[in-house]
Amino acid sequence: MLQQTVSILSFAAIGLSAFGLGRPVLRALRLDADDALSICVWSLGIGLVVSATLLAGMGLVGLLYAPLIGVLSALAGFWGLGELLNDYVSRCERNLAPVVRRPSAPEPPSAPFAPPPRWLLAALYTMAGLACLGSLVGALAPTTDGDALCYHLELPKAFLASHRLEFLPDSENSTFPLLVEMWYLWALAIDGGVAAQLIHWGMGVLLAMAAIVLATPIVGRPWARVAGPVVLLVPAVSNQMTAPLNDVALAFYCTLTLAAWWRSGVDLESRRWFILSGLCAGGALGTKYLAILFFAAVSVAIAWTAWRHGDRRRLLLTGAAAAMIVAVSVSGLWYVRAAWHRGNPVYPFFSEALHGRTAAVQQKPTFRDSKLPLGRRPISVLTGTWKITMHPERYGGRGHQLGPLFLALAPGLLLVRRLRGLGLLMAIAGVYWVLWFLLRQNVRFLLPLVPMLSVVALWILIEMHRLPLATRRIAAAAVAVVLLASCGAALARCRDCLGVACGLESRSEFLTRKEPTWLAANASNQLSSGDDHILSQDQRAFYFNCRVTRENLYRLRTRYQWEIGDPLDFSRELRRAGFTHLLLAENRGTSGVTYDPTLSRLAEAQWAAGGGDSLVKIADYEFTDADGAIRRYRLVMLQ
Repeated sequence: MLQQTVSILSFAAIGLSAFGLGRPVLRALRLDADDALSICVWSLGIGLVVSATLLAGMGLVGLLYAPLIGVLSALAGFWGLGELLNDYVSRCERNLAPVVRRPSAPEPPSAPFAPPPRWLLAALYTMAGLACLGSLVGALAPTTDGDALCYHLELPKAFLASHRLEFLPDSENSTFPLLVEMWYLWALAIDGGVAAQLIHWGMGVLLAMAAIVLATPIVGRPWARVAGPVVLLVPAVSNQMTAPLNDVALAFYCTLTLAAWWRSGVDLESRRWFILSGLCAGGALGTKYLAILFFAAVSVAIAWTAWRHGDRRRLLLTGAAAAMIVAVSVSGLWYVRAAWHRGNPVYPFFSEALHGRTAAVQQKPTFRDSKLPLGRRPISVLTGTWKITMHPERYGGRGHQLGPLFLALAPGLLLVRRLRGLGLLMAIAGVYWVLWFLLRQNVRFLLPLVPMLSVVALWILIEMHRLPLATRRIAAAAVAVVLLASCGAALARCRDCLGVACGLESRSEFLTRKEPTWLAANASNQLSSGDDHILSQDQRAFYFNCRVTRENLYRLRTRYQWEIGDPLDFSRELRRAGFTHLLLAENRGTSGVTYDPTLSRLAEAQWAAGGGDSLVKIADYEFTDADGAIRRYRLVMLQ
């Protein structure tokens, strides 16, 4: 339990430090909001961008040392505490003074409607709270997510070990936008992987708060409060809150960008909101290439608005240009870095056209059928919503599904009245959907749409009061069932993590049960030195203390297998290349992950030729996945 407490305190310290970095920026822009929720969302959003940028700058000059990061975190934490106290005192003074305060956001210009009943808010927040609790239990367990162990956590670990943002030629992810991974590096420097996992859990909470900020100028703050629970009850959001990934963080910054842009049209200090929008856009672009598609959709909306409103055209276009300059300034580091090392600012996409420095490596084409399971027919743009809702396992997995709520409420759009701003929001979502359909049909890439869809769902729920009583009760009951099911799924999903989250099971015991590479990593860490280098068939590398290189990428770059004429030369050639160990992996069943057999075949050939003295097995075991697939792992030392 002590480990969990330390991780929670580390997470809280990072949040406090981020608030301390972001609050002065928000105050300097003179964009203060009167409500605590908006101050918290904007300050944390900006502070996390600033902190990641500072860490990236330290990495470029080789200053990524854990003690230094710890000292800077302590200073930022104390500053954040001072900012919180200052805000508290200021709020108390404003409450005592007879001053008329400006509302934090304008109310929608549509006809007034009754606020949501208290029982509805209580029910929604109770379900959302339970879903958050379930995801928190999962976040307090050591991560076993494959992408996190080979990329999101492994890269920050490697950067900390080398004290810089080093280029790893055998890791195609090492030149991706890594803003979120800088937060994980921060967490690894002061605690470990669980603290990093808690950061993404916190991003889910911030996404719900950002949805409230986005919905406020459209439906008003009373109903906007419903958007937060709706977002948290989306299965993809509650599931991703349990793993250190970056999709929820991307959705958060896309939502803040849109919210700031929306405020720029109604606030007298609109140009400053454009700057804030640019800061958040830079955060999104620094998180994932997918942000480019989102901002392409937003650009279409800006062009349309500028064309329709000639009196505001100059303001919109100059503001959009200013936001773009700020966004590129914030995120440009990652794209320049990729262009420097790979010859392609969006590597590995469009490598076939850009002919980067990795032209010798055969890259898969950007537009390939395996990434477009819905096909390319125009009719699939419309029918795809049904398919990804009912069969999400075909389009990225059930863990990333958006759930049936939005699809179930969609027919209500035919019955509701027009609401100012809602059409533009739906147009942005529609353009993004089309771009998603054309480029990457993975359901988790639709997370930036969730806050926008929640606002659409809110208006449909508001308009339900116009239905006949019996119809309204049936519709409300159906919505309640969907939300209850989502809440129950979030709780049930993390039941295996309850023991380790409560301290009843050690992290090592949990990993032995749940993580296939843990036994090999544990054996390697106990018997090997930090200077060892493993050539691995498995992508998961985070729990190994030494350097791990993925065999498939190393083989694509070097074609080492063609240099081995005699089977007995196999271990000698790898030794000469700097490797000290091999991690051999194979799937012994008919389902589950598959591994390229090249490395295992070469090792088996040397054993068969009598070269067993040069390949010494340290660990040999089988692991059964949750789906019943059986994997065999062998950790081998090269003599």
